[in-house]
Amino acid sequence: MSKIGIETTQNVQLNFPLASVGERIAACMLDALFIGVCAFFTAMMVGLLGEAFAIGFVFLVPMLFYTLLFETFMNGQTPGKRIMKIKVCKIDGDAPGFIHYLIRWMFRLVDISLTNGVAAILTIVIGEKGQRIGDILAKTTVVKTNHSMKLTNTILSEVPDNYQLVFPESRKIEDKDLELFKRVIQQLKTMNDPVEKLTFGLKARTKVMEKLGIKTEMQPEQFFQSLIDDYNFIHKNV
Repeated sequence: MSKIGIETTQNVQLNFPLASVGERIAACMLDALFIGVCAFFTAMMVGLLGEAFAIGFVFLVPMLFYTLLFETFMNGQTPGKRIMKIKVCKIDGDAPGFIHYLIRWMFRLVDISLTNGVAAILTIVIGEKGQRIGDILAKTTVVKTNHSMKLTNTILSEVPDNYQLVFPESRKIEDKDLELFKRVIQQLKTMNDPVEKLTFGLKARTKVMEKLGIKTEMQPEQFFQSLIDDYNFIHKNV
């Protein structure tokens, strides 16, 4: 399985499995099917009501911006991508913004429409980061989503009322840091090589310790879980 190492804004590199060409094609075909169904019902309504311009504007224009709208409002996913469990992300680890989705949408004309998808397939296969032309320009790629670990198991952890704060420096933690902590824990759980696991964990721990001003010899997985618990305790009592 191809993976991409994404350097986050906290300077911690995480590995994400890239979506395969087959998965991306399947997602595209599912989206085409949904668009086709919408177009069919729009045509039926035009035939029944005869209000071609009004109905066409209400239904056909949104279909033209189908990918752009869904990726913007569904966090990098269209219905087809959600079914295939893949999503758009930036190669620097940040969440894409509207401008990134817009660039990808604009270059669908070259990647998919004008070349029947050949340009997209070639650039994805040849490149190392699973990017079509639109992705390269938007600095994005498409990765698999992992639903094996629920968010509530990490970020939204329950802490007892008598919980003792482990690191007072946890007050410096920002909301955006929590997703990083969750991903580090998740990646540690999936690593089988003990040396690779320890090296990655210590490197990630060192980066975060430097940012928060913490000094500890706590094991990496326990360290990141403690930061998450501290954050929940602090905000529970705000």
